[in-house]
Amino acid sequence: MFLISHDIPPSVQWHILCDFDGTISLKDTTDHLLETFAKSGWEEIEQEWEQGKIGSRICMQRQIELLDMSEKQLHQCLDGIEIDQGFLELVKLASKHHIPLTIVSDGLDVVIRYILRKYNLTHLPIIANRLVQIDTQSWTLEFPNANPRCISQSGTCKCKVAEQHFQEQIILIGDGRSDFCLAETADYVFAKKSLIQHCLHKNIQHVAFEYFSDIQKPLMKLLRSDLEPNNADMVIA
Repeated sequence: MFLISHDIPPSVQWHILCDFDGTISLKDTTDHLLETFAKSGWEEIEQEWEQGKIGSRICMQRQIELLDMSEKQLHQCLDGIEIDQGFLELVKLASKHHIPLTIVSDGLDVVIRYILRKYNLTHLPIIANRLVQIDTQSWTLEFPNANPRCISQSGTCKCKVAEQHFQEQIILIGDGRSDFCLAETADYVFAKKSLIQHCLHKNIQHVAFEYFSDIQKPLMKLLRSDLEPNNADMVIA
């Protein structure tokens, strides 16, 4: 591990953009729903996505249409999903230092809101794909945050979201493919799982983490740099 110094103008505002599935939640919620309720065929669609034949937007749209579940079944399934408890401390830290924190996910808005409600986190803004119930057992997806120019063909283009905050320094916290593109332009990257390998491959400065508790110390270094006329150090894994 080594240190990279960043000159941070003290007047610049940070904004945390945080992934949800596999980052905040301990399970990928979409995969869990598909494994529990999807009709046959969703795994073949997943393989097409993994092979690069289709983008994640098309992949998820086709998979969600295979779900066979009621709203009650959805909620009962989500009741068993927990989040990384360290995220609660991150929310407190961001609030204390007046840092906006937005959950930006290529997952399902209804799912994210339901899980966050259990932890009294309904005040957090969420940008995600829109899960819509068609009838008692059927569902579809809408993509209010899509971008036709999205390199990863995601339903929610995280780079597009970041562009709307061009006057702020972006701190990305993520774990997977939907975070790859934004990792290349974000000012700071906290990475886990496959996002670590992407950062290493692309020589992207990042802090590797497994749990949100690992983020506390390096994030505090960034915050202190805003209070003092010094440089912040980023740990590169």
